[in-house]
Amino acid sequence: MLNLLGILLSLVIAESTRGQGIFVGWQSPVAAVIAVAIVLFLYNAVAANVVGRLQLLSLHARAAAAQGMAEAPEIDRVSLAEREYFARRLPAFRLAADSVILVLFYVLCSFFGWPDYVAQYWHVPQHLDLLPNLLPYLGMLAASWVGQFRLEHELRGPSWRPGAFVAFHTRANLMTLAPILIINALYWALLTWVPLAGELREAFAYLDFALQLLLVLVVSVFLPPLVRLVIPSEPLPPGPLRDRLEAFARARGIRVGRLLVWRTNSRFFATAFVIGLVGPLRYVFFTDAILRRLSADELEAVLAHELGHAHHRHLWWLLVFLLSFSVLLLAVDELVRMTGSIESQFAGVALALAYGYFAFGYLSRRFERQADAFAARHTSPELISSVLLRIGAGNPAAMRKTGWRHFSISQRVRELALLRHHPEVQARFDGERRKAMGLVAAVTLLAALLLAQPVRKDVVSGLATLSLARFDRARVAGDTAGMNELRQRTLDRIDAMGRLDDDYNRMARWYEGVVQGLSGEQTPALDQLAAEVRRKRDETQDSRERQTCDRWLALVEATEVSMKRAREKGVPFDDELDAELARRGLK
Repeated sequence: MLNLLGILLSLVIAESTRGQGIFVGWQSPVAAVIAVAIVLFLYNAVAANVVGRLQLLSLHARAAAAQGMAEAPEIDRVSLAEREYFARRLPAFRLAADSVILVLFYVLCSFFGWPDYVAQYWHVPQHLDLLPNLLPYLGMLAASWVGQFRLEHELRGPSWRPGAFVAFHTRANLMTLAPILIINALYWALLTWVPLAGELREAFAYLDFALQLLLVLVVSVFLPPLVRLVIPSEPLPPGPLRDRLEAFARARGIRVGRLLVWRTNSRFFATAFVIGLVGPLRYVFFTDAILRRLSADELEAVLAHELGHAHHRHLWWLLVFLLSFSVLLLAVDELVRMTGSIESQFAGVALALAYGYFAFGYLSRRFERQADAFAARHTSPELISSVLLRIGAGNPAAMRKTGWRHFSISQRVRELALLRHHPEVQARFDGERRKAMGLVAAVTLLAALLLAQPVRKDVVSGLATLSLARFDRARVAGDTAGMNELRQRTLDRIDAMGRLDDDYNRMARWYEGVVQGLSGEQTPALDQLAAEVRRKRDETQDSRERQTCDRWLALVEATEVSMKRAREKGVPFDDELDAELARRGLK
């Protein structure tokens, strides 16, 4: 799951640092190349050191055995212990390397403005710029594979060929990126080809968020066929094994669309997983390694575990958690906007990410435990324990260490034995899961309550913005009757927006001035706004407040020029305002 977490964090970094670049230009690609080179050098240097040390120990052990030295067994034991030690530390080493990559990517985005470089120099439209924005991160990730392959090859033997290793990791990351890329592409297409969608997006900020969540749900439903295209897979060959597994699923009343074999070309990547929110598009994948390693009875137990996830709707719950976490991020963003400090921004985002990481991991581990219990009930505790131990034999770290989404294998085996002899423990396990889900529900409710007032303001101001846009469109079309009808509606909605708070009151007067100016009248609302802003600027000693006042005055001047040109040319006011702001360096 490191690739999933890393990609999500890199997306957050790229989006949150947009517009903050200090050195945006030729320095940006140069910094990206240097960052990739740093990762390549560091990871490869550490890997070379570890590999050299292990090979030296192995040579020493073989030489001692060949010479019949009395201490040969002890040297061999030390060599094996050292190899096991590094095998256990391999996940931690990869986590440290991924952390370094994320730090370098943050520096690249915040100081060298990589997302700004992509927008300004590559001219990639927003929502289609996701992959270009992540190119340096993906390049550093690929550079780390050189050292990672050397370590894997030394610690686990030649289970991968270099090409197969690169292909596997490329597909694993693409499998994570593909849904996000599709969601952004669909969103871009919707905004580009449906004029009303773009208009509503400009008017209502939270409608934009709701639409993206809807696309997440739609893409999630149809994700399994996409995953089949990304990873090399084929249906489980016809025969007794497939008949047995399909019959097992039917007997439990759980629909599975396909049983698939993932061709990884690895001797050690022995795993299985289920994807799909609905039965016809639910697929269970078995890697080629797990099919070679386990018997038919054991594969049935593996399938039972995956069916447990489907039976308890874990994938749906994890999707709900993702949506809940998105609501929390919106609430944090709103709180940060209220405080307005950089420190609160970092603290809020850090706390939200920490909550998401630990809450998701906590829930996921309990879901895995529930799937183990389902498999034990429908096969036997001994059988599923045997499967866990056989799979864990090739991964010493998983045997003893709890991961982000799984308890350690030794703990899972102990809990299966405990459930068999003390079924009452299930109530405690269920209580842990319910408490976690209750916490998530409480956090989501609190976030929703924090967003209630901002959403109300967004609706009121959005209606005013939408009316103003339609009023201007009627003007351009020469629809005098439509203008007269929309004018009063727009002014009423502007008046409602002005009653929200002081900031919206200032914006409402700007809207009112635009309506007056586009109607060919004098603009007393703009005059009053400019006079108030000048007075505020003269009275305040706060440099930030003075800068805000200066921007408002510049906006008023640009508005008057843009309204005059829009009336003379008979073109949309927004287009002229955008062009004028760009000429003044304000856009």
